[in-house]
Amino acid sequence: MNRRLALSTALLAVMAAVAPVTTAHAAGTTPDLEALTRALVKTTDAGAPGALARFSGPDGTRTRAVGVRDRVTGAPMQPQARFRIGSVTKTFSSVVLLQLVGEGRIDLDASVNRYLPGLLPDDRITVRHLLNHRSGLADYTDEMFEHTVPGFEAVRNKVFGYQELVDLSLAKPRTGAPGAAYGYSNTNFVVVGMLIEKATGNPVAKEYERRIIQRLRLRNTAYVHPATRISGVHTRGYLHPDEAGGPLVDSTEQTASWAQSAGAMISDPADLNTFTSALLSGKLLPARLLDAMITVTPTDATNTRFYGLGLRRYDLSCGTSVYGHTGTVQGFYTYAFSTRDGRRSLAAMANTSNMGEANTALGGTLEAAFCGKQTAKATERGFGFAPAEVDLPEHDVR
Repeated sequence: MNRRLALSTALLAVMAAVAPVTTAHAAGTTPDLEALTRALVKTTDAGAPGALARFSGPDGTRTRAVGVRDRVTGAPMQPQARFRIGSVTKTFSSVVLLQLVGEGRIDLDASVNRYLPGLLPDDRITVRHLLNHRSGLADYTDEMFEHTVPGFEAVRNKVFGYQELVDLSLAKPRTGAPGAAYGYSNTNFVVVGMLIEKATGNPVAKEYERRIIQRLRLRNTAYVHPATRISGVHTRGYLHPDEAGGPLVDSTEQTASWAQSAGAMISDPADLNTFTSALLSGKLLPARLLDAMITVTPTDATNTRFYGLGLRRYDLSCGTSVYGHTGTVQGFYTYAFSTRDGRRSLAAMANTSNMGEANTALGGTLEAAFCGKQTAKATERGFGFAPAEVDLPEHDVR
């Protein structure tokens, strides 16, 4: 895509790190802050009004932000502001469901129909197949957002029931036999939400709150569906139309009901760092279930991108592997990743979507953060992941 959003240099704000830079004890242990900033600037050059990244590690926290979080007021991007995290929600949903597995309330390898009788057309579809996107259930959002802006406006204020979304999927041909192949589908995590509510008798919002949000003291994380507003200080999201050069659409207010347990959560960079770090360091799941979560299979032929149970793994050019999830919801791109030991974490966000070049550029923050100066050139080339994946169409929550 060659669309560009003209940003006045007067609105470009590069925010200083909140902790001093220290000399790395070994290659890649501290982020390359210059490369991190360059990746963010490339993101705004590609069409995002603003972009930010927050890195936390043994030597402290560094934050960088460029551009604006509100195109009308010109307010600069603020790392403490909330935003929609899209499919990073899937990792929250997986953690809750795996905790239920640990409590003996759900069996990973049992048929989904054992818990939700008659829901799915094939008894061979297991709970594990939902979490690793191998159910063969079609993604209802492919048709819903075939035309980006009209599709969004049609559902912006609509409130769906889980069953409605599943029915949209079941009206489409299945993509394959259960367990046969990886095929990313939001339908899988809509059903995960149904399983959580059936097993607990509570709305998913309550389970997120008591099992993760309160436990980790996440102050700016919430599941507010079907409310449309983001409370408090927040970043506004801007959706690019399919037509080159068309005006951006402010997509901040929406029910996100079409996504629900697949992508409707709100958070901020500090909370995302805390969440991925806690997860990978074993604070949310027993070792056997965390091991199951990070047992991954390739998602394409590059052998650098993998998926486990609601968790992605990216293998970076410096040999470091990071675990987490990407998120795309109208107006926002998000990356939330940590190293396997949970000691180093990155959360990055750009307040736009349907603009692949911006997503690719934002992906460059991973190399800058986790590989340091040794791979600065890779970052400068816009080394990124999500837009290159065959399972990541721009219109979807990913």
